[in-house]
Amino acid sequence: MIYDTAKNLREYASFNSAFEAIAKFIEENDLKAMECGGYDVAEGIKVGISEYEPGTGGDFEAHRDFHDLQYAICGEEAIDVLPIDFARNSTGYKPDIEFFTEQTAAATRVALTEGTFAFLAPADTHKPCIKTGSDKIKKAVFKIKI
Repeated sequence: MIYDTAKNLREYASFNSAFEAIAKFIEENDLKAMECGGYDVAEGIKVGISEYEPGTGGDFEAHRDFHDLQYAICGEEAIDVLPIDFARNSTGYKPDIEFFTEQTAAATRVALTEGTFAFLAPADTHKPCIKTGSDKIKKAVFKIKI
């Protein structure tokens, strides 16, 4: 997992070139005004923009074919992150998502606040959508093809 602010996205481009494309997309688009829905960002990168009221977060999830980069456009929520080795009781793999209902260690909680992002690899199970202080969050979830 990488947790940082969007102004530092380009610093990770040597790790994965998608960071450059995502930084450019954020800079060139008014995400606060953008309609909720799915958009193509670049080759192998899509984004889903949604707005909702965070809740309890549900189960931990993991992806096999994509990295997630979750970016808070406005509002806030928490994301619990746990190495997949500590996730148990899979509900079964479905196209690019697997849920886990139990954990054998404490998760790390990060605050996704306006302008911050969390980059999550397939080994990072995560539970987004946890209510903190705000009633709503508008978020962009970038899916980066592995």
